Amino acid sequence: MFSKSLFRQSCKANGTMWIIITVAVCFMLSCVMLISGRGDISETKDAIQNTIIEGELTSALQEKALNYYEIGNGAMEHFDDTFLKEYQTAYVNALTGGMPEEQAAGAASMAAYAAAATELQESYVPGLIRELGYEADSQEAKEVQGVVFYVLNPMQEDGSYMFDDFFIEHGETVTHYTDLLASINDSLHSEERQKYVMNACAPFMAGNMVAEENIQSVLDALSDYGVTRAQYEEFGFSEYRNVKDIAMAAIVDYRANLEYRLDHLKEGETVESVKQDLRKDVTGSLLSSLPEEVSAALDEVGQMDMYGILVGSIFFKMAGLLLPIIYMIMTSNALIAGQVDSGSMAYILSTSTKRRTVTFTQAAYLIGSLLVMFLCTAITSIVCLSIVDVETGLTWQKLLLLNLGAFLVMFAMSGICFLTSCWFDRSKHAMGLGGGLSMFFLVATMLGLFGSPILPSIIRMDALNYFNYVSIITLFDPISILDGTTAFIWKFCILAVVGMVCYVIGSIRFRRKDLPL
Repeated sequence: MFSKSLFRQSCKANGTMWIIITVAVCFMLSCVMLISGRGDISETKDAIQNTIIEGELTSALQEKALNYYEIGNGAMEHFDDTFLKEYQTAYVNALTGGMPEEQAAGAASMAAYAAAATELQESYVPGLIRELGYEADSQEAKEVQGVVFYVLNPMQEDGSYMFDDFFIEHGETVTHYTDLLASINDSLHSEERQKYVMNACAPFMAGNMVAEENIQSVLDALSDYGVTRAQYEEFGFSEYRNVKDIAMAAIVDYRANLEYRLDHLKEGETVESVKQDLRKDVTGSLLSSLPEEVSAALDEVGQMDMYGILVGSIFFKMAGLLLPIIYMIMTSNALIAGQVDSGSMAYILSTSTKRRTVTFTQAAYLIGSLLVMFLCTAITSIVCLSIVDVETGLTWQKLLLLNLGAFLVMFAMSGICFLTSCWFDRSKHAMGLGGGLSMFFLVATMLGLFGSPILPSIIRMDALNYFNYVSIITLFDPISILDGTTAFIWKFCILAVVGMVCYVIGSIRFRRKDLPL
């Protein structure tokens, strides 16, 4: 059943390649474990968390800026309509009362302004708050009311304006909506009003968001994710100019896109539908909490064992299999089909060596060489783990299971390649099918990584997870090993069965087929 001379011949023919690949794999493994174990891996996890938080906060600020703009612009549109109606009535009444035209116009303007401001406060704003679904005394309702009256910046009884101090405090140019009322009947008034609202909303939002009580509220909401005041300030969200720039850029982009879309309305589109497409409604306060999916993603990142994932799911399941797969494809082809193709098999079988002995010996060499290769990687990984000082759930027992899993994957794929080598008489056919399948499995696993649960849901591409269903490497489950569950056991059994069945079928096929000797 076993031929020592044939085994020595296989060792001599493939030994150099085995040594080179084994050394290369062990070297790569030691580099991965030692370099990533210096502490940089935890910094990477922190960077991912910070990127998610910073991106979400920026997005939330942009959404809030658009909401402020829509609220402010809608309120001023309503104010204009009310002002015009009240002005006409007041002007006619003043003229009827015997006032000169110029004096009547001034009196009518003052009366219309007061009436429109009162209607805005007593009717329009409460109605808007109800429409948005806020309670009358809620923080959100106060926020809406603040936006409307900050944009209007109403004149008070003493002739001063309500929010002039706010403008001056933040270094902004003081503007008054009363300055725009002189051109209310002008065709360009709508454009002037929109620019006025934009230039008012961005400073108002920035001023609110950098107020100490609001910064503290945001930090309280982010406390569960380990965000400190220093980190928040590093993001730039405590700086008035930075927040204002974010808000202004969002509104400018929105207005430009809105103008283009309205000029190119498609069939069935309305102004409101276009606005709904362009802006994201803010239904909750930024100060309350992060969106549920972002919170879930941050939880996932916080619980990730980056070192274990790098070693288990990235190296042993993908990168660390590449060179062994190349060795396995070339060796399995050379052991049977290559010798049949070159005529060497005729010499071997011309002696007393039987076909069963040939297949058993060659299979033993292929399996044994892979086993010793992963024994070397197991020793290397355990030594490296004992050297590094990194926060991880990876233990030497789990490392042994990871090496066992990688070996079983190679055992199953080598069985497939051995089967094709025994099945075909031409090495190009054997290598094309067996090697092609092996490389397909590896590439599919690489693509499937981006849809697998090891990535946070916020950056995961679920569609790519389908690639995991067409790769035999998926049966190697490092996550189950790292988590300490037993789901990997039945998958290991399947890999072992696939390998054994393929080796047996290959041996039977080789014994029974006619060889071109």
